[in-house]
Amino acid sequence: MNNQLNIRMKRFNICLLALVFIASFNSGCQRQGSTVRQPDTSDLIMDEEAREVFSLRRETILETIDDGLLIMRSDYGFNGGRHGYRVASNFWYLTGYGLPGAIMSLSDKESGISPAGYALYLRQRSIRDVIYSGNLPDPVEIASTWSPDAILDYNEADRVITDAVRAGRSVFVDFSDNVFRDRVQDIIAAEKADRGLLRDINPTLSTMRVNKDEYEVRMLQRAIDITGWGIEAVMAECAPGMYEFEIEAILEYTWRRSGSSMPGFGSIVGSGDNAVTLHYSANNRKMEDGDLLLMDVAAEYGYYTADITRTIPVNGRFTKEQKDIYSLVLRAQKAAIEEMKPGAPMTAAHRAATNVIIDGLHDLGLVTDPNCQWQRKFYTIYHICHFLGLNAHDPGSQGIPESMMSTYLVADTAVGRPLEEGMVLTVEPGIYLRANGLDQLEMLYGSEAEEGEIADFIEKVRPVYERYSNIGVRIEDDVLITGSGNVVMSASIPKEPDEIEKRMQSR
Repeated sequence: MNNQLNIRMKRFNICLLALVFIASFNSGCQRQGSTVRQPDTSDLIMDEEAREVFSLRRETILETIDDGLLIMRSDYGFNGGRHGYRVASNFWYLTGYGLPGAIMSLSDKESGISPAGYALYLRQRSIRDVIYSGNLPDPVEIASTWSPDAILDYNEADRVITDAVRAGRSVFVDFSDNVFRDRVQDIIAAEKADRGLLRDINPTLSTMRVNKDEYEVRMLQRAIDITGWGIEAVMAECAPGMYEFEIEAILEYTWRRSGSSMPGFGSIVGSGDNAVTLHYSANNRKMEDGDLLLMDVAAEYGYYTADITRTIPVNGRFTKEQKDIYSLVLRAQKAAIEEMKPGAPMTAAHRAATNVIIDGLHDLGLVTDPNCQWQRKFYTIYHICHFLGLNAHDPGSQGIPESMMSTYLVADTAVGRPLEEGMVLTVEPGIYLRANGLDQLEMLYGSEAEEGEIADFIEKVRPVYERYSNIGVRIEDDVLITGSGNVVMSASIPKEPDEIEKRMQSR
């Protein structure tokens, strides 16, 4: 009898816990002011429109290789820290094929290379592979879905490369794939052929990927929207006493439930003094009343990633000092976005943001000379814009040698590649007032400053700096360059301080 009673009590407790969980979940949804969104991934289907997108890309790249052979593996550059398998971005860009263990080749149908045109090379799965990972689509499905001109066994790739080398044809590979590049080099050496036959396709693909087509813009917009839903969910739940990893969990749960396959990169969720570390990654601190929370995060959708940063007060209300810095960063970002239009040099947005930040910090008493180069460098750590697409830092020339970038970070001259319609860039100014920042000045800029200049600066600004110590603010949006200006693709994600406070206070 006692045993039956215990069983009934256990069942009752399980039911009670389930009811509590459901009530808590519904309460969270109500605090967000909306019902749970139903996922819709129908736009990820490889339909006729999508096949045409990838076909046009292959036609474009084909024009650059003459009678050569382009051949790439799917499995390189994979970052396992993003929670899921992902084929190489350049491979995806030309194929839309996302399963592991593949090679693609491309050649002009009149080149004499066999197989001609677009071919996929697939590994045969062993019975053990099938048991653990399932079967590949059958050849009929692969042909109808991805439209290759030929489907070959994976091991045929070496023969195709060898035939091309013997015929004196250039072989284009992605030099980012060191393993495959070395394999092709070995084949060329074994055939005693000209080493110059090996060519890098990555620069050409990097150039192609800069200007986004309509399909890419749609995928990016979905990734950005999903990212924003996660940030809004955090605003509805964030409170002192929670851990950073709980915030990370809310973000990534919301994204995954909305159809995102994985984060676009490891989520940066930094509170308190962690907010001043640009690429903080531990996400394990317990948040306290009065902290700021900086979230530099992204959902990936259809292989395209967002890159959004929002900084919010953990308790739902900015302090005066936090709002001073936040408002300054926001003004700087708005000034930068105004500069992002066709024809504007790449650093025009950065220059505008930097000038706003330095002038604002001067007004606050954190800068003594707005024209002092080392003071500008101290508060200007990185270039605030980068390309966005299949990767958070998408490839493409910015028109500035890497060795010169630090010089132009503080220059009052805008330089670099002119912005063009179809580019998608981030714009992410920030201010990071590290507690020990003033103590690092001599190590950072001692060789640039006059004798005694840094000590004099520290003496003047330290009382003000200590009031703002460990405040870190970054605000990042994703911007599409249009024919006449720009569209802020992430405009719907709250960033005005009053709106953030209103959303968080209504919890």
